[in-house]
Parts: sequence; structure tokens; C-alpha cells
Amino acid sequence: MGKFILFLILVLCVGMAVPRTRTVMEAKARPVVDRVKAKIVPGRLQTMTEELSARVMRGEGYPSDWSYWLSREYTSNPQDPWGHEYYLKQIPDGFEVGSKGPDGVEGTTDDITLRKLLRR
Repeated sequence: MGKFILFLILVLCVGMAVPRTRTVMEAKARPVVDRVKAKIVPGRLQTMTEELSARVMRGEGYPSDWSYWLSREYTSNPQDPWGHEYYLKQIPDGFEVGSKGPDGVEGTTDDITLRKLLRR
């Protein structure tokens, strides 16, 4: 079994070294990789909502510069696993934070979001 795994790794390495093969391999792996990346996002959004909720409940309000808050005050990675900045939407009685997902476009079906209603 160990030799078979070593052989598979060797085949993958050779395949990734050939540009035409690399493109095909990346296209085949992308859906699987995107599913794995999507499992990371909910935990980050939960942390983000907790930190934003605490800020708002302390009376500091929502960040006026979202990018600054993400890069300086948010305790986790300011970008989602696809390299896009998370977004913030204020809604009645709370807010929504989200990832634009693999396509990088806000408001599409692959977005991952979390809403937080604040009790004041």
C-alpha cells in the first residue's frame, strides 16, 4: 500500500510539472478543494460576529472602515480561503457577515453568510 501511495504522489508531481496536464488536474480538483475551503468559513464568520457584536454592544458601533477593521482588529484572516475580503451588511436589528465564495461575487448562490441579530 505504501508503494502505491508513493507512486500516486509521483504521478501527481509529474502531472503538475506539465502545463497542459496541470490545467486539467486543477480543473478536476477545484470542486473538491472548494468544498474543503467552504468548511473553514463558518468558524471564521462565527468569530467575526462575536467580535463585531462585542464592539457594537460596547457602544463603539460598526467599523467605519471595514477593510481597516478586518486587517487590524479582527483576530483571524481578513480574507476568505479564495482570497476575497469578507463583507459586512447592516440589517434591521443586526448585521450579516459573509464570504463571496469561490466565484468572488457577492449575492450569488455560493456565498456563505451568517446573520446576527442584536438585542439592545
